Amino acid sequence: MKIQIPDYIQVLIDLLNQNGYSAYVVGGAIRNALLELPIHDYDLTTDATPQEMLQVFSNYRVFQTGIQHGTITVLSNKQPVEITTFRSESIYEDHRHPSGVLFSKSIEEDCKRRDFTINALCYNNNEGLIDFFGGVDDLHHKIIRCIGNPHERIDEDALRILRALRFAGRLSFTIEEKTATAIHKQKDLLHYISEERIHNEWIGILETTALPSILVEYSDIIQVFIPELKDTVIEQSIASINRSLLNANIRMAILLKDIPNAKEILERLKYSGAEQTVILNCIKHSTKSLTSKIELKQFLSKLNIPFDIYHTYRYAIDTDYPRYNMLAYYHEIQDASEPYLLKHLAIDGNTIKGIGYQGKEIADVLHACLDEVIHHPENNDAKILIDMIKRTD
Repeated sequence: MKIQIPDYIQVLIDLLNQNGYSAYVVGGAIRNALLELPIHDYDLTTDATPQEMLQVFSNYRVFQTGIQHGTITVLSNKQPVEITTFRSESIYEDHRHPSGVLFSKSIEEDCKRRDFTINALCYNNNEGLIDFFGGVDDLHHKIIRCIGNPHERIDEDALRILRALRFAGRLSFTIEEKTATAIHKQKDLLHYISEERIHNEWIGILETTALPSILVEYSDIIQVFIPELKDTVIEQSIASINRSLLNANIRMAILLKDIPNAKEILERLKYSGAEQTVILNCIKHSTKSLTSKIELKQFLSKLNIPFDIYHTYRYAIDTDYPRYNMLAYYHEIQDASEPYLLKHLAIDGNTIKGIGYQGKEIADVLHACLDEVIHHPENNDAKILIDMIKRTD
């Protein structure tokens, strides 16, 4: 089986080979190549130690940020490539991190420590595809399977629980029975995983096409880190999830729509301020009445997130939402540059201050002007607005 390796990767393999070392492309790149999916990056593994790699790539720009774990990053044709020394099994002390790094000279030993069979595939042009654990067969049958004993793999690194869900969702694969059993049985090990790592995997799960089935089949696992997502909440959210885009923020807003402590949950899971703004604004305006262009402009003046995000969310949760009318109104507003924000006004605070208003009065007058031009866009003219202000003075 021939897999096309980019030149900027092959040159690194060749250089290692020329210096007496073996090297392989490993993991996701090979998996995606066999599935004919896009490949975003290539990771290499080699029997060269980190210090030996530094000598081999002395003419390249090298980053040593992961060198204590056996990994260096080499810049090849301006592309960063991670290269890691073969490693062997070591004891895991906290269900996440190995107690130490043991280098190996065996590619099979290196593959044995990986999580799933489909992620332990190796390739180079000289030896072809190497598959120690039936990963190709599992790809063919669309199965996520732990390498070796699944209880041991998960006990070593509990993050593999969420990785299994993410891969199953992203690839539309089924989690093999023994692996699924271990995931359910050992779900409480997720308490050992940092909220930041859970957040990253959870985002990946939310953006998969198989999210509805994952929410139902693995609700007990999700409830370990979001106990508020009771089975009834999940059941009530499925139809909306099915109507939504593969957008993590929109889908999280759907799941948290009727949960009072949504902000607390987001903060607990280390959601960024920007993510929280999107999710909480969607939830806040879940039932906003929108039936006319005027109402839409008034709403846009208060909405702190892009309208397309809210529009997509609202359509997902509300079958009565006038989707096409609102989209048509929105395009009319944009195409005609109709004002709906304070910054769209033909005058500003300085203008109003010059008329004689001060402090909070300035903001009140500005909002009165905005309300006027929302209803009558043609009045967004400095002279007209100043005359209006003076008449009401």
